[in-house]
Amino acid sequence: MHEELDLRRLFENFVKFNTRNKKIVLGSIIIGFFSVVLFQKFKTPYYETKAICTSGIAEYERQEQIEDLSQRTAIDLVNYLQINIENQDFKQISRLLNIEKNIASNIKKIEAEQLYQQDMNEKFYALNKFEIFLTVFDNSVIQDIQNGLIYYFNNNKYITDYYSRYLISNNKIISDIENEISLLSSVRIEGAKNHLDVSSVNIVTGKEGTAISNQIVMLSQLRESIRTQQDLLLPLVFVQDFAKVEQKEDDIISWGLLGAFLSFILGMLISLIREINNK
Repeated sequence: MHEELDLRRLFENFVKFNTRNKKIVLGSIIIGFFSVVLFQKFKTPYYETKAICTSGIAEYERQEQIEDLSQRTAIDLVNYLQINIENQDFKQISRLLNIEKNIASNIKKIEAEQLYQQDMNEKFYALNKFEIFLTVFDNSVIQDIQNGLIYYFNNNKYITDYYSRYLISNNKIISDIENEISLLSSVRIEGAKNHLDVSSVNIVTGKEGTAISNQIVMLSQLRESIRTQQDLLLPLVFVQDFAKVEQKEDDIISWGLLGAFLSFILGMLISLIREINNK
């Protein structure tokens, strides 16, 4: 009961205090709110967009798809750019992305995150895709930055070295498969001439270690799978381009409310000091 009376008295004193100083408190809130609104209106607008990407770097490295490591190298390369952006080193960004410095200076923020999928057991596992979040001051430079990111990946020495070895390795595998297909064709021709059944000879695939019985067809499928992967699995591929955005992000309401709240606190502090001085 005593605590309820103390709370009631405290609330009454709070209300009376604000009533006595309503001009100062209300004036502070109005000034604070409209100051933030005016600042948001006249500051440089920015635009937020995102893209879905994939990268073949993990495949070039022969990296096992473990948890969130599938696209880790590509994600780190994108996030590395944010260091230069925060330091406003737009000359370096311009060089890395092969874009004009004035285009680079329009980048406010860039960030990449791994994409996950939830299975039936409510467990999340990493996909071979990731998202790139981009914030710019000028929405007309979005496509230039997208092209710059492709250039950035295609000209990174670490990636180019691995990609070169990856292509050499794949071409060697394709050559071996074609030689094996040619050999099997010869064996079948000779077997047919001698009335021998060689259709049950098994070939073991190098990647999965599984035996296959229809050797020529399966080897041909494996060869085409490697070729397709080799042609499409580039250092950086945009599964979905950056969205073309026209609506600027200004945060007027949220920042306005925050400004009003801080102004209310400031108004109360001024009123309290004023009452203490008048005693």
